[in-house]
Amino acid sequence: MLDINPILLLITLAVFIFLVRYLNSKLYVPLLKYMEDRDDMLKGDRDSVNQNYSDIEALHSEAESVLAQARQEAASAKEAIISEAKETIAKKLEEKKEALSKSYAEFEKNLATDRVSLKNHLLADSASIESSLRDRFASI
Repeated sequence: MLDINPILLLITLAVFIFLVRYLNSKLYVPLLKYMEDRDDMLKGDRDSVNQNYSDIEALHSEAESVLAQARQEAASAKEAIISEAKETIAKKLEEKKEALSKSYAEFEKNLATDRVSLKNHLLADSASIESSLRDRFASI
């Protein structure tokens, strides 16, 4: 049957214990340390990514507020420029209306003067016009 040799059993047990201790110090401890360091590094990277994401969100909201303020300032500047342009155009239009009104009044005055002078001229030449008309009617 099976023979159990106690010396061989003790040697096997000693080799097993020695091998477990040796592998523990040379393989398992460095491997576990590497895995813990890697987990810490991944956790640090994850925290860094989350921090960067929150920084990006803060910068994005700040950029949105700056853009909104710039849009509002642009709209108010645009309205101010438009109202200033309207006022300038209204002043120029009023000045042009006044100039045209003066010009028209002067034209009417000159027309009235010309009408009076033409009427006087026709009245002065009425005798010659009358004789000229009689000669023409006579020839018909």
